[in-house]
Amino acid sequence: MTDRNPAASRTTTAPTPETELEALRAELDRVDRALLDDIRDRMALCAHVARLKQRHDIAVLQPGRMQLVHRRAQDYAQRHGLSGAFVQQLYTLLIDEACRVEDRIVAGDGGGAAGSESGESRR
Repeated sequence: MTDRNPAASRTTTAPTPETELEALRAELDRVDRALLDDIRDRMALCAHVARLKQRHDIAVLQPGRMQLVHRRAQDYAQRHGLSGAFVQQLYTLLIDEACRVEDRIVAGDGGGAAGSESGESRR
């Protein structure tokens, strides 16, 4: 009697470390593109906010809002095991750039935010 177990005749080859690394890097590249798309979309929304503030003579600097955004980011970091210091620095950069863009728009310099002024996503 012959062995008719199909699993016994299959040879499975584990991926090489190089192949696995290549796949992981491709996934990181995909996540990076999505992250940059989200940052672009965030900046486009900030430009809309700036135009609204400009039309209605609302101050660009809103400390209560900035504190709320930082607090939410810190809560997220804590819930998801991210470094609070890293998230604080990241959001400081994001908020600083948003303020720079808002200041330029309110001053009539056009902004300088990347992406569509209409806020349309390019995805």
